[in-house]
Amino acid sequence: MLKKLIKYDLKSMSRAFIPMWILAPVVSLLLSFSIRGTIAWANSSIPGRQMLTLGNGILTAVMVILFIGAGMGLLIMTVVFVIQRFWNGLLKEEGYLMFTLPVKTWELIVSKAVTATLISSISAVVGVFSAIILAVCSTEEVVRTLAMAWKYFLSYLIHVDPIFWIDLVLFILVLVAGTVKSIYHVYAAMSLGHLFQTHKVVGSCVSYIGISMVVSIITNIIGTVVSLALPDDWTYYWGFTYREGMFGMLSAAYLLYMLVFALLETMVYHVITERILSTKLNLE
Repeated sequence: MLKKLIKYDLKSMSRAFIPMWILAPVVSLLLSFSIRGTIAWANSSIPGRQMLTLGNGILTAVMVILFIGAGMGLLIMTVVFVIQRFWNGLLKEEGYLMFTLPVKTWELIVSKAVTATLISSISAVVGVFSAIILAVCSTEEVVRTLAMAWKYFLSYLIHVDPIFWIDLVLFILVLVAGTVKSIYHVYAAMSLGHLFQTHKVVGSCVSYIGISMVVSIITNIIGTVVSLALPDDWTYYWGFTYREGMFGMLSAAYLLYMLVFALLETMVYHVITERILSTKLNLE
């Protein structure tokens, strides 16, 4: 049943996101062509090149505005849909239907979280892909610079320490876990805000800030304890023992700590959300 819930949420959300996922790369490609055209007209010697350069420059400015608008629209749209799908789907009238389904409360929460994570990840990939298109297709100088950087990166990979791959895998896992944690943070805040008799939206915002403050205090305490437990010259080993593999090991340990802490946060947020929706929910 969980797979069916995820499939339903993905289908309903993708209808709104697919046009934006297509629009962002297209605008990026058009902007890159416009930049190329402006540079070409400026360097040409044909009569009337100044007017052509000016016209192309105006078109480029318009495309820049569209590109920024598409990027901001995709970001805002992702945030709004993550919030709206949970709020309307489980805390408002639609919740009456969702909670009559033969599924457990945790499945409803997980389906929303998985869908939100996938949508957020795809939007992030689309944003990066659009930026790459803009960089690669804009000017020859950028292309040559990126080609040199890629060549250097490939040569670096040949001689890289094996711990680099561990760091890379941990870094990707931290990004994914951080995304899930952020989504669950919002879910927990909305669930707590729904306990307010009135002004539930304000209550959700206050809950979000309160949770953030508590987490910040806890992380500061842990950081202080860890720094006191480490030897006084630990910064020396961090910065000057890369060739001995200590840098990679320390970075892997730090990434592992971030991953574990993000997973623990997510578990706490899930328990808070599940308990409220199971025992304290008062649908409007």
